[in-house]
Parts: sequence; C-alpha cells; structure tokens
Amino acid sequence: MKFCYFCDMIFKNNILSSVQEKIMWVFFYLLIALSFIFIANDNTLVELLDIPSFFSDVLFAIVLTYGVGFYLSKLNTKLDLEYPWIEYFKIRLVKQFVFGVLLPLMVAILLEIAYLKSIDISFFESSILNLELPLAFIFLMLINLGLLADNLLRNKKVINEKHDQIFKNSPKTLNYINVQKGLVEENLPLERCALIMSSNKLLWLKTFEGEKYRLQGTLDEWEKKLKYSNFYRINRQYIVSYISIQSVEPTSTRKLKVNFVFPTENVYISKPNVAKFKQWWKQ
Repeated sequence: MKFCYFCDMIFKNNILSSVQEKIMWVFFYLLIALSFIFIANDNTLVELLDIPSFFSDVLFAIVLTYGVGFYLSKLNTKLDLEYPWIEYFKIRLVKQFVFGVLLPLMVAILLEIAYLKSIDISFFESSILNLELPLAFIFLMLINLGLLADNLLRNKKVINEKHDQIFKNSPKTLNYINVQKGLVEENLPLERCALIMSSNKLLWLKTFEGEKYRLQGTLDEWEKKLKYSNFYRINRQYIVSYISIQSVEPTSTRKLKVNFVFPTENVYISKPNVAKFKQWWKQ
C-alpha cells in the first residue's frame, strides 16, 4: 500500500512538472528571447525588418535562450540529486546562484560579444552593458527562483500528503467518553475513567472519584474503541484502565485476582487469559 501511495504521488508530481516544463519551453523561453530584441528598442517592427541582422539577431537570441534553458534543466536535475533544497538549503542556494545565474550569464555575454564581432558591431556601440546584461541577470534570477519555488511547493505537497496518509492510517485514540446520567450527557476526559463494566445487560462507567455513569453500546464495541488507549478487557464483564490496577495476585485456582486503586467487588482473570493480560500489564 505504501509503495502504491508513493508511486501515485510521484506520478501526479511528474504530470504537474511535465505541464510546467512545456509552458516554460513553449512560451516563457520564447518571450525571453524576443524580449532581448524588442525591449528598449525604439524602432518599429517594419524598421527592424529592414535591419540586415534582424533575423540573425532573433535566431541567435532564441538559440542562446533555449540553450541556457536546457543547461538550467540539466543543472537543476543534478543539484536536486546531490544537494536537495530541504537538506542542503544554504549550500544549494550558493551553488544555484553560482552555476545557475553567474556562470550562464558570463557565458551568454561572451557569446553575445562573439556574435556582435561576427556581424561587425563594436562592443562599445552595443547595448550589452545597459540592456542585455541586466535583462539576462533578471531573467536568470526569475528562472532560478521559479525552480526553487516549484521544488519547495512539490516537497511541501509530498510531505503533507505523506503526513495525512500516516495520520489517516494511524490508530485512533479517544480523549473523551460520552456518558449519560439521567437526562444529562457529559464528555468525561479519559484520564478520569477507571473501568467499564457490564451488569444485567447494561453498561456502566466508573471514574476514579467513584462516580458511576450509564454508557451506550456493548462491551465488544468499547473494547475496539479503547484498544489504543491503555484500556484492556480482562474478562467478559470488565474493561479496565492500566492505571486503575494496583496489583494482581494468583489464586488457588490459578486465576488472577485484580486489586484496584479504589474499593470494588472481587474481579478475576481466568487462567487462559492470564498470559495475555500479564504481557499487556507489564508493557
């Protein structure tokens, strides 16, 4: 069951990641590439089309942007394996900035300088320092922050789903028992409840203070409800709290006599049930 559960979580996360990656590759990276051409450019599209290097500029921007995107995708996969954000946040933050921002920024600018030189445009006549460099830095920061946010959200979702599943499958313990005395109903804290006994087909709850309350249900039902609450069914008539037992003593018939911390009638555990009772009581 656990294996199937985690497989289901991985499958859902993979589908979500796949959709996000498609959006990044089809739209976001294309917009980034075109922004280097059109942002802070006073020329109209018709005037840009008349520039001899316009189409090569667009092609270079697209190739460079998608190349950086491919590099970041591989880098992020590698860093996720070696330095997960949850376990190595500070180290990962440094590595993400150095290898995810500074390194591709430097390589992109060097390639931009080489491209400008190939089309006979001087570095000092270009807009690298006042446009491409700050713009590329902003986009790289946004992409890496997006990768960080996506990773943290996916981890948070997995952790929450795992916690919910564990909580769902964990044993349920009671904090209160609903009792009835006449027409009055009350929730008694479990630490006040000493034992439940069956008498004349009626069920009664006795507290450590000596109070006695009518209970609904059967002894079998309450045995299941209190299974994980330090209560134990010692015979056909009694379910008792661990702390209500003061001592036990053997009898000549090999039964166990149970002595409670408060006065009550003699209660015995039959010979076949002695071993199981002792195991529970000693634990």
